[in-house]
Amino acid sequence: MKYLKIAGLVFLMSFLTHCITYLKKDYPAYNPAKIDKKIANVDFILYYNHYNAFNERSEVSSGVHQANKQAFTNIIAGCNCINKFTVYVDGLDDISKIKSKNLVKIEVTNRVQPNVSLYLTSTLFVLSATMFPVFGEINGKTEFVAFNQGKEIKRYTYENDVIEVRQGLLLFVMPFRKLNYITNQNVPDNFVNDIYRDKLYPTE
Repeated sequence: MKYLKIAGLVFLMSFLTHCITYLKKDYPAYNPAKIDKKIANVDFILYYNHYNAFNERSEVSSGVHQANKQAFTNIIAGCNCINKFTVYVDGLDDISKIKSKNLVKIEVTNRVQPNVSLYLTSTLFVLSATMFPVFGEINGKTEFVAFNQGKEIKRYTYENDVIEVRQGLLLFVMPFRKLNYITNQNVPDNFVNDIYRDKLYPTE
């Protein structure tokens, strides 16, 4: 019961604090393709799932969905091998009527890893009234599932570890404030280049 109370306090205070994430390992490296013509008319649907240290699925706010949508839109738009695409987010957009010939499902699953560092810093976080930062390690798995006319044609899987830092006044996390990730930026970059190299979709 004592541990449940501590977990409850951490959960409550998490809504009152600031959070940033940064990569534990910057992997994989960027691997651009040699571009001739561009892929066009591809729809991307992002599915984002977050699990806490108790392996319970967490609710994702519309603000997080919006941020993820903007991040993936910006990254994909920055790739030189694709043109004319749309990013949709499950839980934010109506995806029931999407009937795209060229469709890619992006499945991002983040799981908080229960370890000594998480439990220790969480306890200090509560005792210090959010002044002491919480350090959590998150395993991120990103799968890109490419479809053509409703049939799966290829699946790409990437994994990376992310460190999450949470604190009340941003005293510690301020230097990292602009470095928020749910996955390595090179993951979607590389995927778009991979589908170009593998000639999964027609170019124009």
